[in-house]
Amino acid sequence: MNIVKLFSKAGEKIKGLVSNRKKVVATVAVCATVAASVVGLQANKVAQSAGTPRFNFLPGDIEMLQVAKTTAGSTWGDPQNANIGDRVAYSFYYHNGMINTTAHNTTLRVDLPVDQGTELKATSYLWSNETAYITDTVVDGSVVGLTGATINTPSNARIQYVPGSTRWFPEGNQTGIAQPDGIVSASGLNIGDIQGCWQYSGYVTFLADVYGQSTLVMDKKVAHPGESEWHDEIVANPGDSVAYHLGIRNDGNITADQVSVKDILPDYMTYQIGTTYYYTQAHPEGVKLPDTMFTTGVSIPDVAPGDGGITYITYRTGISSTIPAGTWALNNVAKVFQAGIEKDMDQAKVTVTASRGLIIDKMVSNGTSWVEQNTAGLGDTISYRIIVRNSGNITVNGVYVKDILPVYVNYIAGSTKVDGVVVSDQIITSTGLSIGNLAPGEQKVITFSARIYGCPPVGGYNLVNTGYTYATGINEISDSATTVVTVTAPVSPRN
Repeated sequence: MNIVKLFSKAGEKIKGLVSNRKKVVATVAVCATVAASVVGLQANKVAQSAGTPRFNFLPGDIEMLQVAKTTAGSTWGDPQNANIGDRVAYSFYYHNGMINTTAHNTTLRVDLPVDQGTELKATSYLWSNETAYITDTVVDGSVVGLTGATINTPSNARIQYVPGSTRWFPEGNQTGIAQPDGIVSASGLNIGDIQGCWQYSGYVTFLADVYGQSTLVMDKKVAHPGESEWHDEIVANPGDSVAYHLGIRNDGNITADQVSVKDILPDYMTYQIGTTYYYTQAHPEGVKLPDTMFTTGVSIPDVAPGDGGITYITYRTGISSTIPAGTWALNNVAKVFQAGIEKDMDQAKVTVTASRGLIIDKMVSNGTSWVEQNTAGLGDTISYRIIVRNSGNITVNGVYVKDILPVYVNYIAGSTKVDGVVVSDQIITSTGLSIGNLAPGEQKVITFSARIYGCPPVGGYNLVNTGYTYATGINEISDSATTVVTVTAPVSPRN
């Protein structure tokens, strides 16, 4: 329905007054007489005196704020029933009833409700330089109609002003004059100076849309960095980086404001500083967010309804390389809030199988290469090598190596090296030599020397040298290398 047509019935009242001289003369008399005797809401707020403007207090003044649907057949009223998706019109009536006065900088303001509800009540304010604000038409101490203007809806809804819809109908004007959008702002709409009496009264109208609830939805996904697709669940290894995608969607039909997001990381997963970004249609290149999503949360721009309002956040985490051995389901939970109230949550899962293992490889030198068995004679020096490697996919902590020499073999002090660096002689103690932690796939090479000593009886000897390794959470394992020594008696001289 055309808003001008909707307004025309109310405007006919003013037009009729200014078109008939006798009615105008009678009206002037009413203005002068009633102004001196009526006590209304405005009189309770500011002192009145002759020559002071005063609004909406005479018999015949109508309700200050009324509402109508813009569909055919609708009329101004209060309250008004409407459905989600309807467009409604508001009519703001003003009348300076004090003849021979001027209300300078007359200002109209309407506060639309900001919260969702089924009873959407707008409040009107009218003031000028000379008058304090009023909220209703008050005649003989009684409010005409109802305070404000109310729209009743069958389910929770919100109402939003339609930009560019304000029109002013002064002094019987039937077409309206476009106005700026200030009527729903804190400063209101200034319509200028309004003289006293009926022919100078008028209306301001504007449109608003009735919206339903905003419905925020969280959709969380996970992927390996660089993947083109996102998943509900992936498999990863200790030490891996993991990328997350938090989709925030509004399935309602009004814009969701005051939106924030918070994420809860599981144990053994650490956020990678500086990797949080949000993306919208307005920011397809991404905008960096502060690193507070895992503490106080992060605020994001308003989320509009429908596909056009899709917003998503990405960030990365790292899986601890010291996660205990076993299979772990690392569930990461993300939540979306509106005005501090949780609206939805979703999670993505990373399955991690952590294995911790050590391998030991013991060899002896034959002079040219490392072998499992060599030969030597009494008094010879023997070189040994032990390689310890982390065969798992998580860090092995507190690794020790020790060696037990067989009989007839003595350790040569100061001969132990780890990766070519001389270390202490702890390798032959009962506790062994500490070689620190080993990352997945990392190995250490330990070498040392010993000498065959003594004078064993004639015969063959397999001198088995055993090396051991163990670590935090890993039991001792071993490997051996053998030196074959043959002791023979001297050959008798020939006759």
